[in-house]
Formats: sequence, structure tokens, C-alpha cells
Amino acid sequence: MNKMMHKEQMDLIHSNAFELEQALETLQTLKPDERSDYIKRWPSTLQSICELMRITLEGQKVGNAMVISEALATTLSTYLGGRDLYIPNGERLKDALRDIRIWREFKGNNLEQLSRDYGLTERRVSQIIAEQRAAFVARKQRRLF
Repeated sequence: MNKMMHKEQMDLIHSNAFELEQALETLQTLKPDERSDYIKRWPSTLQSICELMRITLEGQKVGNAMVISEALATTLSTYLGGRDLYIPNGERLKDALRDIRIWREFKGNNLEQLSRDYGLTERRVSQIIAEQRAAFVARKQRRLF
């Protein structure tokens, strides 16, 4: 990240920090009926983001998932609201996690089975294993220094 871009991001954070602090403080003190009314006024996209975060936090057994998701949605709205923002569909992330699972399941003699299990060619599974092996070695080497 270049210095100018970093400075612009830091300026954005600092300029909105006080406003965000006040919003989060007020959010924490809302009564249930006030909270419900507040959330209903959010645009549907922000409500959906909040709900996705709540479900994810609850799935991770995080206490106060609702309160945390509302605070996160408020924070996102403060810093990113009104911008055209592209969020990738996550296929690359899902593929990366799939590749890690393949690497973990690889036993040295189960290439054909992994190919069937993941609906990939044996050649692609071999490529994934080679990529994951290289990443594993790189992580090991970083720990040595």
C-alpha cells in the first residue's frame, strides 16, 4: 500500500472516530424498542450484513452476537457508507480453504480418492498438493528465522 493511500485511510479513520464513538456509545444504551426501531431504519443491505455477522458470530459461539454485529454494521456504515464498494464473491477464498482441506487429507497414495471427493482431475489435485506443500515449507522456514 502506498503512503498516500495509507494517509487517506488514516485521515478517514481519525475524522470519523469521534462520531463513531458517539454512535457506538448510544447504540449500547438503546432500550429494546429503540434498538428495534433503529435497526428497522437501516437500508436492507446493512440489515443483511448485520444479520450475516450475527449468524456467523453465533456459529462461533461468541456471546453478545447481536450487540457485536450491530456495532460492526454501524462501524462499517460509518467508514464505508455511501461508497461504491466491490466485494468479491468469495470463490477464491472458498477454493483456498478447499485446497487446505485437500492438503490435510493427502496421504501420499490417495490422489484418485481426493480427485473423486472434490470433483477435480488428478492433475489439478496434484497441482494443489504441490502449491500447498510449497506454502507449508515457506511457513516452516519463516518460523526458523
